[in-house]
Amino acid sequence: MWVVSTDRARCRDCYRCVRECPVKAIAVRSAQAEVVEQLCIACGTCIRACPQDAKRSRDDLTLVKTALAEGRRVAASVAPSFPAFLPVTQVGQLVELLHNLGFWSVDETAVGAEVTAQAHAQYVAEHPEARPVICSACPVVVFLIEKHHPELISIWRQ
Repeated sequence: MWVVSTDRARCRDCYRCVRECPVKAIAVRSAQAEVVEQLCIACGTCIRACPQDAKRSRDDLTLVKTALAEGRRVAASVAPSFPAFLPVTQVGQLVELLHNLGFWSVDETAVGAEVTAQAHAQYVAEHPEARPVICSACPVVVFLIEKHHPELISIWRQ
């Protein structure tokens, strides 16, 4: 299942998601507003816009629990905003909790952003003619470029 889906039983012909989607990734089929995976950038705008709660984001909690129960190596990427949502205030506390749950590796999401920024800095240093370069670890930005501006990717892959 794609990141965003439609609960057909809840969709009630309001089409607010169609109007709000910034990349027009909602199609109306049989009076239902459905997410078009090939166009969707997973920004969540349709989820926030839907008054019937008919748009849902994928929940992988069961997959994670199964992987942990099977003893598979599972990594956690923790956003720096975690203290706003969890009853811990120090990264070390959260790392210990996640390791105790069976997570093999725990890092802050900022680590991935730093690696991405370093790779882009190296690329720009080696290819000064390639400016501007879009640098983002955000999946929404990546999906936007891959699905709606793929011509920008070919510049990078040369």
